[in-house]
Amino acid sequence: MTKETINIGLIGYGTVGKGVVRILKSSSKIIIGKVGKPIEVKSICDINPIDKTELYVKDFRQIIKDPDIDLIVELIGGYEPARTIIIESLKAGKNVVTANKAALAKFWGEIYTAIQTYQKSVYYEAAVGGAIPVIAGLTEGLAGEEILEIKGILNGTTNFILSKMTKDALDYKSALKEAQSAGFAETDPSFDVNGIDTANKLAILASLAWGSWIKVKDISVSGIADLDIKDVSLTKRNGSIKLIGSAVKMKNGIDLSVQPCFIGKEHPFSSVRDEYNAVMIKGKNSGDVLFYGKGAGQGPAASAVVSDIINLSQFMVTNTKGIIPDIIYDPKIKNQILPFSKSKAAYYLRFTVSDKPGVFAKLADILGKHKVSIASLSQPNISRGDFADIVIITHPSVLEDLNSALKEIKSLRSIIKSAPVKIKIETF
Repeated sequence: MTKETINIGLIGYGTVGKGVVRILKSSSKIIIGKVGKPIEVKSICDINPIDKTELYVKDFRQIIKDPDIDLIVELIGGYEPARTIIIESLKAGKNVVTANKAALAKFWGEIYTAIQTYQKSVYYEAAVGGAIPVIAGLTEGLAGEEILEIKGILNGTTNFILSKMTKDALDYKSALKEAQSAGFAETDPSFDVNGIDTANKLAILASLAWGSWIKVKDISVSGIADLDIKDVSLTKRNGSIKLIGSAVKMKNGIDLSVQPCFIGKEHPFSSVRDEYNAVMIKGKNSGDVLFYGKGAGQGPAASAVVSDIINLSQFMVTNTKGIIPDIIYDPKIKNQILPFSKSKAAYYLRFTVSDKPGVFAKLADILGKHKVSIASLSQPNISRGDFADIVIITHPSVLEDLNSALKEIKSLRSIIKSAPVKIKIETF
């Protein structure tokens, strides 16, 4: 590249986009020291006119077709036109930086086919874990590893809410309002609290780890909106509840899930609070590798985007980026996915039952009949008139066996007063 300046076309000028522009300006000396040339934003496209009117472009295709623009930064989010922007940019011979986990997870095959066809690159460190360099850690730092497990707290919004429920004893709705007031939750938080955001990130990490496209539909997903403050309170003494994305390579397939899990105090994730994220990757030879940092907010996301811009630019100045693919994508390679019903784990169970003799014996009998072994039993000191809460911790059990037992228990209407609560226990 003989040009004196690397020109950026920025598509999407929201919170993160503004942060990118700010950091590029404030870090200009650092950038020249790493790249050898300045990086400047030449054009910005957004759905609304922007404060930098001299850079405003109404149609994103003008930016893609501009021969003076060297790198496209896509920060609009969502599926479309993000997919179109990424694909058309690659086709036009431009490398891309994006923070869009949804588009990457849904169009992984199409995007990587385009990357290899047009010999260009897409960098997306900001798509998973904000400022945490987990993508680089997985694809470069652990490049020679056989990956056995990936587990993580991958959503700052839900972790902030769960932290408030645990520390301040707030119910879900009150904790959500605090998250929205603090700027960590959207007006419509469903993408985060229902687990979809975490599932998109987990799909990206799993696809990189095991060399095939792991789709969001392969992942069993449940969120935190139905989490009862009672269960948060009952588990608080021994740990906390976190929304965990989990991908584990088993002999009979990859076990994939996003769900609220109980984390004991000895677990490294137990101290991950508020908007922070953490990812644990286990390699066959490396053992456990922990990544930790802020996963939400303008600064962390923008920092990761700028890092990708700098890293890509270092290759662009020598015209080497894209000649050798960052990863090899072959659509014929498929990984076996373990049916969620076959997954095995220990569980926290809570039953609200009639406070009379023989109830526990009946519960134990049904659980045992379905091959669910009890590790411990407790009855919290909560007065509810004729009702009592029973908490059971199971030994590792196959989920379909446990679900069969809970279905039978739920049918005992004479003693069961509400649906049983089931929370996976995440071990370390």
